[in-house]
Amino acid sequence: MKKIVITLITCLTISIGFAQVFSTQHSLHFKKESEKDIYSIHFPSAYGFTTLHHLDNVMMDNTKAMVLTKYDQDMKDGETMTFNLPKLGLRASDLQEVIEIDDQLVFLSTVMDKKLASHNVNAQIYSNKSTSVSENKILASFPIEKYSKSGFYNITISPDNTKFAIVANMPFVKKTKEKVMVWVYDMQLNLLWEQSETLDYDSTRSYAEQIFVQNSGVVLMNKTIDAYKKSRSNKLLAFNGKNLETFDFSKDGFMPMEMELINVNGLPMLTGFFWNGKKAVVKINSKEGNNNDGAFLYDLGTKTLIGIHEWSDALDTSDLKSLQVVDVKIKGDDIYMIGEKYLYDSEFRKTGNTMSTDLDYLYTYGSSIIVNFDTKGTLKGFTPLFRSKQYKNDAKEQGSMSSLILENGLRVFSNNDNYITMSSFFGGNDVTFNRPSVIPYDHGTSTTPLILPNTVKVVKDYAMVYYITHYRDRYWFNKMTW
Repeated sequence: MKKIVITLITCLTISIGFAQVFSTQHSLHFKKESEKDIYSIHFPSAYGFTTLHHLDNVMMDNTKAMVLTKYDQDMKDGETMTFNLPKLGLRASDLQEVIEIDDQLVFLSTVMDKKLASHNVNAQIYSNKSTSVSENKILASFPIEKYSKSGFYNITISPDNTKFAIVANMPFVKKTKEKVMVWVYDMQLNLLWEQSETLDYDSTRSYAEQIFVQNSGVVLMNKTIDAYKKSRSNKLLAFNGKNLETFDFSKDGFMPMEMELINVNGLPMLTGFFWNGKKAVVKINSKEGNNNDGAFLYDLGTKTLIGIHEWSDALDTSDLKSLQVVDVKIKGDDIYMIGEKYLYDSEFRKTGNTMSTDLDYLYTYGSSIIVNFDTKGTLKGFTPLFRSKQYKNDAKEQGSMSSLILENGLRVFSNNDNYITMSSFFGGNDVTFNRPSVIPYDHGTSTTPLILPNTVKVVKDYAMVYYITHYRDRYWFNKMTW
């Protein structure tokens, strides 16, 4: 009898020993200065982190303030500094990218001014060590005559975070060919190369294209022709500072849609979603989104489609439309691509029985899916995630999801159950996630808040993750450990 009891206790101990517990502690609450304030967490360490908050790019031409605050390991605030994005004439720049590298943030912003006849890309570098910001540096510029023909900038970052590229579509000129300018910089704002080209496509007021820069510095443009027709096709254009190479990307049964550039064991690849061309990519006047028929993996070194996989019959694919690549994680021989439907719309605000002139902005996230390839492009499986959910105006901060590889498993953070959820996939699933519980108001009851998925940041080499949660008008910093 004793042997049986001892064996049972041993089994329970082993079982409990393998169960990973993720626990979270939270800070005191704070309130945003404005509903349109956007928060992000940077420089996460075991000793604290730094936050950046700023207003979304709203119509405030005179000032665009960036506010940075340091927090200690107990998530208590300390030193704060504020600086403004640069102006051109009386117009303040619009923030486009914030790149975190070592102990610095690179702020990239764009601005145009008709009187000064210029459209610029600006760069400022914030040092977390010295709590200082550099003077503005103009990285790219071209002349404009009017705002309706002001051209466009695309900014993209290499997968290894060592370079970024700026691609400018020159202002529309009737009955001419499209002109582009390309600049590639390192993270110290040194210009590596620049290139100007006239392409074989007609100049128009807008273009269907995606821009990427490889770790090598080669810039790729995925150019879509006849985007909403069955004759849709795609070309890949490669710029290297000297030459332009163009080659076919699409083929019968494969029309690439949204995608991301990844690096797989040193090899550059594109992964994303495709349309097979058998049905119209989008129905006339439809708000359902563009059709997607599966996922792909493309080897840029060999210019080969090494994986093309249509949805399996077991999937409910009726809402897998207009899929964006939310994240791609690579672990050993596995590639995990997370895709999510994303739609944006607006409508006149309803006030009682009448319609006002004010607009409500609507953001739809989901349905979503995980695609698991191996590094050779073989499909290992489709895993459905969450159903669609619509958010209005500033509530969009609750939408979408964030993912991390933690303790050998893929963890997905979201508000799928109308409160913070950490879902586990592909190994290490025997876990317990202790959700944060807060008492948001005096004499109130405890509740589980919502997570801001885009604020999730892991601490390198530590079993620690930071993120922000909120309930109504109150927010908390959180530190998850295990």
